[in-house]
Amino acid sequence: MRTFCRTFLSGATRVLLVAFLLGGCAVVAGQIAAVATGDRHLMELFGTDVTDVVCIVAGAAGLCSFLALYVREPDGPPA
Repeated sequence: MRTFCRTFLSGATRVLLVAFLLGGCAVVAGQIAAVATGDRHLMELFGTDVTDVVCIVAGAAGLCSFLALYVREPDGPPA
């Protein structure tokens, strides 16, 4: 059971970190596009709604990473 939890948390952390980094890139690209076009609504979208989702993903990645610290590897092969 601990091996499954450790594997799950490790995989979830990796997936969520990649999603967080891609989301951050999307926020920056969206805000650059909004400044370039002068679109206030687009800036608000990427500054609030999209950023909120990216922050939730970042929090989930941090939580999975933190929980992985408390799931130990098995000491050895079962007897």
